[in-house]
Amino acid sequence: MFRALSGFKAQCDDLSLMVVSEFDEWRVIVHGPGVLLQGARQYGQAKAKDHALLMAKAYLEEVKGKGPQEIPEPDWQPTGPEDWLVWKS
Repeated sequence: MFRALSGFKAQCDDLSLMVVSEFDEWRVIVHGPGVLLQGARQYGQAKAKDHALLMAKAYLEEVKGKGPQEIPEPDWQPTGPEDWLVWKS
């Protein structure tokens, strides 16, 4: 089943951050080349964005060895019709 996303997306280094509204919760997804991180569901847009950024920063620091000063702040944009979430059923 394919479903268009309703939420926000941003780039942080080579990672894509997505926070997606699902009823009264927000799903948090961070993905990039060879990595897919699924965060805890959040109950607010701001908390979801903060959670996604913390996940991305932790990954970039621990796995990629980047310092906090090397990680840019993301520019959040609304998701559009080209953004999809794919589920297997």
